[in-house]
Amino acid sequence: MIEWKAPDGKRSARKQGSLEQETGCGEAAKAREKGVYYLQFSSKTEEEMRRKLAEQGFSPASVDSAVKFLKERRYLNDEDYARRYLEKNGKKKSRKQLQYELSRKGISREILELVFEEMPGDEREQILEILRKRQFPLDGGEPEEKKKICAYLARRGYSWDDINAALDHYARKETV
Repeated sequence: MIEWKAPDGKRSARKQGSLEQETGCGEAAKAREKGVYYLQFSSKTEEEMRRKLAEQGFSPASVDSAVKFLKERRYLNDEDYARRYLEKNGKKKSRKQLQYELSRKGISREILELVFEEMPGDEREQILEILRKRQFPLDGGEPEEKKKICAYLARRGYSWDDINAALDHYARKETV
């Protein structure tokens, strides 16, 4: 039982559980606070936030409540997260690698398609930049060196067509 004195001078008493429900002080409120706390350090996707709160032992209902609260206030927005992620990493990584990483973070396929439609980017230009940065020989180098660079680019998610076209362009452009 909790007792308090109201501003008009009357004394009131209530069970603690009912007060928590009215004021939102309970597990759901703690989950909301924890969610806001996590977002102070870095942006999160809805899925990442759900995982993080569940790891902390919050019930599924509290997690849902917290995520709803954060989405209503636009603290969680998967589409904005994906756009910012692409702006930051779009020039360093292949489209395939970006899609994989974002899908692992819980971004839906529909959002990925929408965001990638807006993203300008030429993977061949990215490959050429990597070749310049790694100082790949202009003549194409030794076959072993070419295999290494092709394997490196393939592991980063670039297609063989783009890799070969970029290597041909690089050799022609740099020698002319």
